Amino acid sequence: MNRDNPNIIYVASHNGLLQRSETGEWFWMGKERADYMGFTADPINSKRFYSSGHPHTGGNLGFQISENQGQDWKQISMPGVDFHAMAIAPSNPNVFYGWPASGAQGLHTSNNRGKTWVKTRMTGLGDAPFDLAVDPQNPKHLFATTRSGMYESTNSGNYWTLVPSTREAPVISLALQKEGNNLIMYGYRFLKSAPGIYRSSDGGKTWAKLWIETNGVVVKLAIAPSNPQIFYTVNDNNAVFQSQDSGKTWKELK
Repeated sequence: MNRDNPNIIYVASHNGLLQRSETGEWFWMGKERADYMGFTADPINSKRFYSSGHPHTGGNLGFQISENQGQDWKQISMPGVDFHAMAIAPSNPNVFYGWPASGAQGLHTSNNRGKTWVKTRMTGLGDAPFDLAVDPQNPKHLFATTRSGMYESTNSGNYWTLVPSTREAPVISLALQKEGNNLIMYGYRFLKSAPGIYRSSDGGKTWAKLWIETNGVVVKLAIAPSNPQIFYTVNDNNAVFQSQDSGKTWKELK
């Protein structure tokens, strides 16, 4: 979403990048209709986006940058690679993490805005992540959501431990927020009895239910940088929802 205006959002789709304006209108950004499997926005510069995926002509995009909100793109590294899960560290926009679905294998990290990448050790992490999320205040602390549970690393993705409560109820999409010294987690939990959006304030040990009327699996969950009470979700039926009260109530955006 737009860093400066929480009512402007961007949705990276299989057919290009969409913007929803403050007045509720949807626009295509740029002429490229690529399949953006990996997408993230710079936490400081609201005009700078990063992406990966597939061009409409076939192949892989590598790692790309846009300096004008997705109007134009330039490949800067990892040619032939398709990052599906991708995250930037909010406290240090030089630090990236990416999991390629093709063109390379395993979790990669960059400390220079994606110019060069190295593969992490990944000890303890076996499954491909659905989502990656970085601690808002610590670029070395990150989480990976997988089919076998949510995993945590405190050393830039080299060593991982399972968050035990998530083995039987995997988290699909994840967003992190700091409240004082506490790290607050919001995630879509695939809990058989009541799947939905849940909140944890104790590192994922326990979860409180927020919203289960999601009309599908929530594949992306985001919190507005300029207003921590505004949340957005996208489900697997391509429906977009907004909450203005930290996930307690929601409305679908048409």
